[in-house]
Amino acid sequence: LVYFWLIPAYVSWYTMLPKQNGVKLFSDPLGRVSFLMLMIFSIPVGVHHLFVDPGVSEVSKIMHSLLTFIVTVPSLLTAFNIAATLEKAGRKRGSRGLIGWVFRQGWGNPVIAAQLCGMLLFVVGGITGVINASFTFNIAMHNTTWVVGHFHMTLAGAVFLTYMGILYWLLPMLTGRRLFRPRLALLQVYLWFVGQIVFGGSMGRAGADGAIRRTDMGAEGAFVNPDWVPWLNLSAIGGAILLVSSILLYVVIIGTLRSPKQEAETEMPIETNAPSSPAILERWGLWIGVIIISNIIMWGPVLLSAMNFISGYWSTGFRMQ
Repeated sequence: LVYFWLIPAYVSWYTMLPKQNGVKLFSDPLGRVSFLMLMIFSIPVGVHHLFVDPGVSEVSKIMHSLLTFIVTVPSLLTAFNIAATLEKAGRKRGSRGLIGWVFRQGWGNPVIAAQLCGMLLFVVGGITGVINASFTFNIAMHNTTWVVGHFHMTLAGAVFLTYMGILYWLLPMLTGRRLFRPRLALLQVYLWFVGQIVFGGSMGRAGADGAIRRTDMGAEGAFVNPDWVPWLNLSAIGGAILLVSSILLYVVIIGTLRSPKQEAETEMPIETNAPSSPAILERWGLWIGVIIISNIIMWGPVLLSAMNFISGYWSTGFRMQ
C-alpha cells in the first residue's frame, strides 16, 4: 500500500518536474529500468511490517527483509537520475561551482518547491526505511515512535508534499482559475516541510530512546521515561506547525476555487516526446507477468500461513498445557 502512494510521486518527479524545470530527464532508459525494478521488487514487499507476527513464517520474513534491501537499488537509481536532471536545470540557469545548481532551482515556485522538499524528506525516510529492514533492529523498534517518525518522513513528507505540488498546478488547470496567493502557497509548503522535520525527527529520536508507540502514555500509572519528554514535547511543536500549514492549504484551495476565471492552460507539464528506449523495456506482457510471479512467490506462503494460523485450515492443532 505504501508504494501505491509513492508511485504517483515518482511519476511526478520523472515526467512533470523535468518539464517544469525546462529540461529533459537525464536518462529515460534508466528511469524505465528503475520503475520496472520498483514494480517487481517493491509491490510484493510488506512483511517487514509483520516481523513480530507469530503467524508469519521465518522464511517469509527473511525473504521480505532481503527484498526490502533490494528496493534500495531502484531508489538510488532514481536519486541519481533526478539529481542529474536537476543539475541540468541549474546549469541551464547559469549556476557555477560544484553545488551551485542546488540553489538555482525553482525554490520560489510552490509547484517545484513542494516536490524538491518532498525529495529531501524522502532521503531521510529512505535511510530510516533501510534501517527498519534489519530484522533485529525492527524487533527492537517496532512498537516505538521511531516507526511514526519514519512514516512521517516518507508518506506524510515526501508523498504528501509532492501531491501538494501536483495540486498547485492541476487545480488551476482543471478549474480555469489562477492559483490563489502563490506566496501563501509557498509558505504553506515550507511550513509543512519544517513541521515534518521537527515532528518526524522528534518522534524518531524519542523512539530511539524507547518511547512506546501503541499505548496511552497519559493514562494513570503509564511509564514515561523522562528522556522521552523533551522530544515528545518538540514533536507537539512540529504538530502545531503542521496544523498551521494544513489550514493554509485549505485557504489556498478555497481561494483558488473562488478566484476569477482566466484562460485555461491546456498544456500539461508532462514530457511526451520521450527518446527511444530498448525494446525489451516496452514488453508489457513480459513485465506484468514477472510482477505477478514475484507477488505470488512473496505473498503466497504468507497468505497460506495466515489461513492456517487464523482459520485452522490444514492445522495439526495444539494442546493447552
